[in-house]
Amino acid sequence: MSNNIRQKNNDNSNHRVNEVINDKVNKIVYKASKSTLLKQYITITLGAFLMSVALVIYFNELGIVVGGVTGIAVILNNTLGIPMWIVNTAVNIPLFIIGYKTFEHQTFIKTIYGTAMLSLFLAVVPNTNLRTDSFPVNVVIGAFFMGMGLGLILSSDASSGGVDMVSTMISNRFRYVTIPEIMLIIDGIIIVCAISFFGVIKGIYAVIALIIETKMSDNIIKGFKRSKLIYIISTAHKEIAEYIVNTLERGVTYINVVGGYTNEDKKMIMCVVSGRELVKIKQMMCRTDSKSLCFISDVSEAFGEGFTKLT
Repeated sequence: MSNNIRQKNNDNSNHRVNEVINDKVNKIVYKASKSTLLKQYITITLGAFLMSVALVIYFNELGIVVGGVTGIAVILNNTLGIPMWIVNTAVNIPLFIIGYKTFEHQTFIKTIYGTAMLSLFLAVVPNTNLRTDSFPVNVVIGAFFMGMGLGLILSSDASSGGVDMVSTMISNRFRYVTIPEIMLIIDGIIIVCAISFFGVIKGIYAVIALIIETKMSDNIIKGFKRSKLIYIISTAHKEIAEYIVNTLERGVTYINVVGGYTNEDKKMIMCVVSGRELVKIKQMMCRTDSKSLCFISDVSEAFGEGFTKLT
């Protein structure tokens, strides 16, 4: 009887301990999620501001249309004098009403916020003449700001609304067409329409700006700190691994492999390093085993110890 009572007390004690631990873990997770969410909204705000700078100071004044709702805003502002913020708001409101089920709840809320911030900044950012005397240079600067702003918004699991939402809705309806393909078609139609207003030359510059913008936003999303994933098969795998671990202070992983020609068991080294460290590893391999076999591939971004901090 007494043993049963002790067992019951122990179970209750363990249950209370588990409740305390779970409560503390939940509080930590909640604080972390709130901190992450705050950072995302700050990032979206900065991204919307950079996009507005590109549109107000550069693209609108130059007559450069890179597609999207903002491209329509540039056309209507230059032809009819309608403020860009009004066009951006008026076009996006019905799209939000139609496509509110297209995105997850948090993504949808952040997209509304991003669109609202973009409209606000389009209304308040002054048309300060920060342009140079070179038209091509101005196009590149505008594309740089536009791509950076868009990349910051997309990296925060949001979008600036407009074509992104339309593309997602069409893709959900017609599964055989991808979102990038739909965006390319819509942006292409808008750029072609812009050519009739601003001319072929500016249309060509718009395409160049779109390429720069896309590349810039892609770098923001994937990260500028590209790393290299390397696989090394060598008879001197111990020396190479020790060099990577002790000198470069990088971790390595051994993978057991079998040679298809020799049928011999071998050790393959796998590790992620920076581009500069890769050069040092190549030099090390030449000194120890010039017949080493090495495969190298790009890593968009590496998280963890020694790389980007995981937040």
